Amino acid sequence: MASITGSPAPSPWGALFAPPTRRQGLVLALTAGLAVLLNLQPLPLFYGIQVLLGSILPILALLLWRTGWVIPVGCIASLVTWKAWGHPWAVVIFSAEITWLTLGLQRLSRRNDQVSTGAVIPLAISYWLLLGAPMVAIFYGLILQIDPSNVTVTALKQVVNGVLNATIAFVLFMVISALQNRKGHGNGISLRGLIVGLVLITMTVPALIITMSSGYQLVLAMQQAELDNLKVVNRAVAASKPWSEIPGGDVAYRRVEANGNSTSSDAELFSQLDKDYTDGGRANVHPRELAVLISKQPMAGLRKWVNGYWSYSQLHASPGQPSVLIQVVQPAGTLVKRMQDQISQLLVVVLTTLLLGTAASMTLGALFEREINKLLKPMLTSPDGLSTLAPSLINELRVMVLLINQRIQQVRLLTFDLQETNLALRRSRDELEQVSSSDILTGCGNRNVLFLRLKEECLRCRRTGEALSCITIDIDNLTDINDRFGHEIGDLVLKRVASAVRQRLRITDHLFRSGGDEFVVVATDCNGAAAHEMAEELQALVSQLRLASKQELVPTSITTGISSLEGDELKPDILLARSDADLRHARQNANS
Repeated sequence: MASITGSPAPSPWGALFAPPTRRQGLVLALTAGLAVLLNLQPLPLFYGIQVLLGSILPILALLLWRTGWVIPVGCIASLVTWKAWGHPWAVVIFSAEITWLTLGLQRLSRRNDQVSTGAVIPLAISYWLLLGAPMVAIFYGLILQIDPSNVTVTALKQVVNGVLNATIAFVLFMVISALQNRKGHGNGISLRGLIVGLVLITMTVPALIITMSSGYQLVLAMQQAELDNLKVVNRAVAASKPWSEIPGGDVAYRRVEANGNSTSSDAELFSQLDKDYTDGGRANVHPRELAVLISKQPMAGLRKWVNGYWSYSQLHASPGQPSVLIQVVQPAGTLVKRMQDQISQLLVVVLTTLLLGTAASMTLGALFEREINKLLKPMLTSPDGLSTLAPSLINELRVMVLLINQRIQQVRLLTFDLQETNLALRRSRDELEQVSSSDILTGCGNRNVLFLRLKEECLRCRRTGEALSCITIDIDNLTDINDRFGHEIGDLVLKRVASAVRQRLRITDHLFRSGGDEFVVVATDCNGAAAHEMAEELQALVSQLRLASKQELVPTSITTGISSLEGDELKPDILLARSDADLRHARQNANS
């Protein structure tokens, strides 16, 4: 579709990737930097499972600015996982997530503005269920060849992480929108979005805290049991003679004498541990005496934990005997997988809470939005906007509707009274204008309107070159008529003369009463000859009037004076003065 100017209308996708302004570019760069810092500080959720918060900021920027430039921001933030986890596949998964959300919100915005209603959360859920989790299974299971337990827990963790970050970003978006609205900026927040945010917070945060606490206690108990087992083996090795066999299954041990000599149940294993393994740190090992040894080789983090070893070392000293250091190790894979299985169940609980919370909040938000729209529909569709609101099933809304409808009825009554008052004022104004611009007795224009009309016609005739004439009419002997027959007959003479003059005038001519017994005719497009002819006709018409008082005929006649517009220098008051002078001259001639 072409725009009004004829140039092609910009594509919605083109607007999505329009070049950012300088300020917007700086903000996006800052967002990318903060997102990287957040990913560098992961939040430990369970054993070996960390939550990355870096995608919160790109999603928040997407909600605030609707720009496709958040996609490279999300990609840059996800590069941290390449080094931390030892593979690039998380970069692909997280980049695909922000791309999915960007295109999904853009598609929804073309039909309706769904950003403020929490639509980003269902979009995030759909991505992780349809694309994210399958990609984790492919990349981690087939390409990295990680065991199924770790693949399952990773997939669940990624789903929870993605949906949680989208939820946090939406809640921050609602908070920012509310703050902007308080300052008079933005469009405020939607009712559905407010409900979605509140319900998700009240359901997700407690569930997440309880689940994390339960997971911590579970991992602590399992690691403590492993430590107790290694302690028993360690004491048994300390109590036995060197070179004696200690039954321990897959447990291996090493004795280091005070003179530096060492003996071990598996010299090759301990040599490999000393050379290729290192302490995994305390982030995921809670008992202080227990350690986990992980490979120094570059590999996926999950594979390091599965292929690692639990380690416990203790220095034994007996009276009269040299001290001996005993180290006991055991493969960590079995226990790690058991912990991963238990953690998977906890993640299922968290994910289920998120999904149920999202479904409940979206349903509840839609219900309230539908109720509000149903209430407001009569008012929005009413031409005057004063229709009463529809009833609601919700008690609080029903009471509110009742009060609002009462106010609407009061407004209707006040509006009706105001309309009646305005109508009366309009009538009074029209009457006042009529009184101020016309003669009450004859209905002709008064002297004030005469000068305004004469000025307008003079200006118009100068522009168009048309002729303009002014005829002054004076009723003969009106004073004598008033004295002889009474003022009622005098007023009747004025009315009958005005009526007779109107019969002769054209629609473009104007009649005014300029004084007690004087009238003025402003004749447009009328030269001097035509004005003299009109004056003679007016005199003839008036002379034919037959007025009687007490069976006595009332004489009626008029004297006229004429002037016409001559030259650009002629002014309206000069035109009228010449007409008056011509009237006086005519009266003098009649008296002589």
